[in-house]
Amino acid sequence: MEKMLLVLASGRGTDFQAIVDHARLGIFSGVKVGALICNHEAAPVIQRAREAGVKAVVVQGTSGRNFQDPSEREATRAQFDQECSRIAREMGASLIVLAGFDQILGRKLVDSFPFKILNIHPAYDLNRFGGKGMVGLRVHEEVLKSGANFSGCAVHFVTNDIDLGPVILKKKTTIETRETPESLEKRVLELEHLAYPEAIQLVLDERVRIDASGKACYVDRYSRNWDVEWDSRQRKYVELIEGKLPV
Repeated sequence: MEKMLLVLASGRGTDFQAIVDHARLGIFSGVKVGALICNHEAAPVIQRAREAGVKAVVVQGTSGRNFQDPSEREATRAQFDQECSRIAREMGASLIVLAGFDQILGRKLVDSFPFKILNIHPAYDLNRFGGKGMVGLRVHEEVLKSGANFSGCAVHFVTNDIDLGPVILKKKTTIETRETPESLEKRVLELEHLAYPEAIQLVLDERVRIDASGKACYVDRYSRNWDVEWDSRQRKYVELIEGKLPV
């Protein structure tokens, strides 16, 4: 039986598209993209879902809205989280995958799906370049300001400590001469499109084990030639983005 993904996304949907392409090309094993939840009704990711035949649901959240007081914001967040939880349970989601999602999940939702929610962050060092407000180009701006020699992306479990859940997988890229936030964003995004599907497959293949502290995890990528088989299958996606396969 295929394991179902519920994807939450807010914007362009390029990470969502990479996940969909991995499913379409047969790179995933036993994984299906079951549904998309988006918190912005005009987001391009909704059209991507429709074109891929994936059910898309718009659930209005807190991002981009003005509230009279904090209690109204939290009530809206609670309603959003409740609806997400309902959809996840009804579809039997094995994982909830945040793919460019611009809203912080409430504690109740996170606690209801312990170590079943994943996120990807566009920086290699989550301690320095993660946390509240570290989104979009700001992340890359801060990386460049720091003088770091490299950046990258990190896939991690979502906990109530923003961007500090156990890290499953990281990929890095060297910062080039005359790098700009925009150029770094583009190259990191390319890494995300490879890293996120791999991390999803590792988790669903039960190759990720949370340690007793709940703050780190152990990943078995290599036994029984898992890495060789994955890299071989993912080559199809690389060929797609290189233009060697039809879209």
